[in-house]
Amino acid sequence: MKLPEKLTKLKAYDPITGTYAVRLDANESYFDLPGVLKAKLADKLEQIDLNRYPDPLATEVIEAFAAYYGISADCVTAGNGSDEIITLLLNCFLEKGATLVTVSPDFSMYAFYAGLAELKVEIVQKQENLQLDMDVLIAACQKADAVVFSNPCNPTSLGIPRSEIIRLIEEAPDCLIIVDEAYMDFWDESVLDLVTKYENLIVLRTCSKAIGLAAARMGFAVMDPYKTGLLRAAKSPYNCDAISQTVCAAVLRETSLLQHCRDEIIVQTQRLYTALTELARRYPELLETVYAPRTNFVYIKTAYAHEIYESLLHAGIAVRCFPGGLRICAGTRREHTLLLTELENILQPLN
Repeated sequence: MKLPEKLTKLKAYDPITGTYAVRLDANESYFDLPGVLKAKLADKLEQIDLNRYPDPLATEVIEAFAAYYGISADCVTAGNGSDEIITLLLNCFLEKGATLVTVSPDFSMYAFYAGLAELKVEIVQKQENLQLDMDVLIAACQKADAVVFSNPCNPTSLGIPRSEIIRLIEEAPDCLIIVDEAYMDFWDESVLDLVTKYENLIVLRTCSKAIGLAAARMGFAVMDPYKTGLLRAAKSPYNCDAISQTVCAAVLRETSLLQHCRDEIIVQTQRLYTALTELARRYPELLETVYAPRTNFVYIKTAYAHEIYESLLHAGIAVRCFPGGLRICAGTRREHTLLLTELENILQPLN
């Protein structure tokens, strides 16, 4: 039996596995839920009828999400992580052979899912400073069916101002603009409020980053009510399990807690950035550039990325390695101390 090349030529996503004393590789929140809230969640979970299918429309969690962000629930679709949402959008909103624009560097799974959807992928390369030339992107989108990119960007930690996103939306009106705002809780340039103004705009959000519920795998697509109805019709009937729905809905109502955690993560990210910038000042030949973050992680441009990455792993510290760069998520003060001490030990012999 001959299997299709779109399957046989795939390279699986390769996250770090294993046990490490310090995990700064997956851009998760370092805050666990307080014990009091966990106890409240335990009471709610006891009330779930595990022999029954979950709410197919994820009504409660969608309403909680919409209330938290101040938008209409009629514009929201819940998915089993943003990955399911991206897969649905590329397979259902685009025809086979349609052209999808992506940018590089960016989240690698966009092109992965596009391949499975049998789309033509056009990649717009970012500039040497890792910034996106919006004029180049607009020109590409004016000839394409859709574009998808993260803002702020994973892995570079940089952001595109809201005004530039609006320019893209308006100057490429026939292109579906999918903006993945997984890290926008850490910045203030969202276009979430514009989905009913622009029919070609779709915004993605997640509970895995600032909300701190990576284990629950809950993502959301926000768009005008008409397209929301189409996406809800296209998704699997029971795509979000009852446990995740219950947990995410309850946590999304903890507004003060979530805002406190977000603010603290931003502070710790800036402290990490400052410390890494100082290291780069002392070892300029090893750490070329430390980029000012708009996310909960810091990106370092370095020709020694692989060597540093492997040495950190050997010391029990996991970060994410990219060709020519390292992505380091913000953690606790203790984790930062361990990281920075080990980085000093690694850089001194290389210098």
